[in-house]
Amino acid sequence: MKIVLIGVGTIIALACVYWSIRFYHFYTISKGLVRAAVPYENRSGDFAKTLLVLGDSTAVGVGAASSSESVPAQVARSIGATYVENQAVSGAVVTDLPNEISKAARTQYDFLLVQIGANDITKFHGARATANKLVDVLATAPKATRVLVISAGNVGAATLLPEPIRPLYTHLNKQYHTEFGRVLSAEGYTYVDLSKGPGAELFTSKPEIYLAADGFHPSSAGYKLWFDAIQPYLSK
Repeated sequence: MKIVLIGVGTIIALACVYWSIRFYHFYTISKGLVRAAVPYENRSGDFAKTLLVLGDSTAVGVGAASSSESVPAQVARSIGATYVENQAVSGAVVTDLPNEISKAARTQYDFLLVQIGANDITKFHGARATANKLVDVLATAPKATRVLVISAGNVGAATLLPEPIRPLYTHLNKQYHTEFGRVLSAEGYTYVDLSKGPGAELFTSKPEIYLAADGFHPSSAGYKLWFDAIQPYLSK
């Protein structure tokens, strides 16, 4: 019995070492992607149709081959935005949004795109409290004719994370979609649940295509899947 316990302990220890090394490797790659990413903007001075972007690294476009393949860029092209301002910051959580809002150059926009929640999920922030805080924060944002909010499709699909804890993140992510959708819809905002739709499972089944090299952020193909889910809501 003692030998069996030692054997099991050794296996667990080796697994922990393996996942620690693996996580550090992908985390190092992720830091490089964050440093290299440049948010998509077009501060043209033409205010015929304006777009303000707030959020985290997914709004910055980390993981995309170029900023033109990020969600904000694709949304801008779809709605014909003539002016795009992006105040998103990698690593941001919902409580960081007020700082981004304070930097907005205008008091009113035609369209507000918010991509937030992934970092709240990885830090195990409560879904309901975070959703309620998000509604409070959005009330202080510049006025916008349309407001669209998205969060991470499924953090649990990230291959950066050790397999044993991925189901936990998937469960928390689902709670976020439920709570975000409930409170945002009640306030008249548009929330798109990226965990639904034909492309949602591709992040899990084909991560080599839809995740970036860090195994955490979407790749250009992944951001295209997100945009495909968003596009039907842009004309509503």
